[in-house]
Amino acid sequence: MTPEKLFEEKQHLALSAIKQVFGSYGKATQVAERNNMEFDDLIQIGKVKLWELCLKYDPQKAGAFNTYVIMTLKFEIVRELHQKGRVISVSSYCTPEEREKLNIHSIDLYRNGESEEGFFAVDPANVEEEVMTSIEYEQALSQVNPEEKLIIVKKSQGFTDEEIGKELGKTRFAVNKKKNKAYRKINPDYKRVIKGEIRKKKNHLLAQVI
Repeated sequence: MTPEKLFEEKQHLALSAIKQVFGSYGKATQVAERNNMEFDDLIQIGKVKLWELCLKYDPQKAGAFNTYVIMTLKFEIVRELHQKGRVISVSSYCTPEEREKLNIHSIDLYRNGESEEGFFAVDPANVEEEVMTSIEYEQALSQVNPEEKLIIVKKSQGFTDEEIGKELGKTRFAVNKKKNKAYRKINPDYKRVIKGEIRKKKNHLLAQVI
């Protein structure tokens, strides 16, 4: 199957990923608008990433392709929202002087499905720190492949190796192996650190016994 035909058959997965992230298309539209984007932007983000995955499609892994695609698209959509809508909320009762110190982006604050009067603003005191954190995060993840990236992200969200394995169609052992491989790509000293911690624990236990 050509990448073009595969892409045509799987385009619906972009909408599926959006619905899984936000719960509904209506909620997705509201969140997008409040993060300097539109609903169509979310679809476009999903389709661009889908095309990249179709180009790398492996027929031998066809059984897990849909799950893998949706997980990747969800991550990409959330990442884009995080980058373009990194904001803090400011009370509508703050003084004009306080508002002038901030870069105001919106006057329609969305919380828990309800619209409230308020403001979105960027805190200038934290911008440099947040940008550096974002750059370091992206640089770290750029060293691993999409599947390893998903595993790292899911682990950071508290998922177990077994849960991740079920979503990717892999065993817990396979996920653990890929996870450690990804960690070593990001930090070559990862294994050394683990061994050092194990050695410390063993020495501590030995000291207790002695």
